[in-house]
Amino acid sequence: MPWQPTDPDVEAAIIAAIDAGPPSYRQLHADFGVSLDTIHRIAERNGRADAWEHKRAQTEAATATRAAQLAEHRQALELEALEAAREILSKRFDSHQVVVKTMTGAEIEDVHNGPEDWRNIGQAINGLGNTATALARLQSDLSGAGEARGFLDKLESGLRDARQDREHLSRLGEATE
Repeated sequence: MPWQPTDPDVEAAIIAAIDAGPPSYRQLHADFGVSLDTIHRIAERNGRADAWEHKRAQTEAATATRAAQLAEHRQALELEALEAAREILSKRFDSHQVVVKTMTGAEIEDVHNGPEDWRNIGQAINGLGNTATALARLQSDLSGAGEARGFLDKLESGLRDARQDREHLSRLGEATE
């Protein structure tokens, strides 16, 4: 359908709204009941086509700032994951004390990590390594900030779970003492 001229009063009201501090195209559409194309044509015809440039520049600046913040956050999470894996790995040869009841009483013995401990340590290190790898991959990815934020939330949750597993392992070691 070809473009139809609008009522001069509506056009003047649209220009006044743009001059007052341009609302979005969609807001003008809702307020005046004209199409988005009509709003663009009116703005262009009256020398107001660049009225949204300031908002666009603000949006781009905010997006760039948010992307930088997310990059710093990803890097911090990656370092935390690697540090947690290093800490767990350093405890792989640790022993813990266990009270052993005998016929003559109870004795305290040093017990080295067993197969279950090794499996738990391996799983924790594997999970943290995968997290660090995914974070590094995300850092180099050029995907949008929204996708990155969702992914970071999942990774933070994974790190929290890994930390709880690590604390559970240390409590198991203390409980057997």
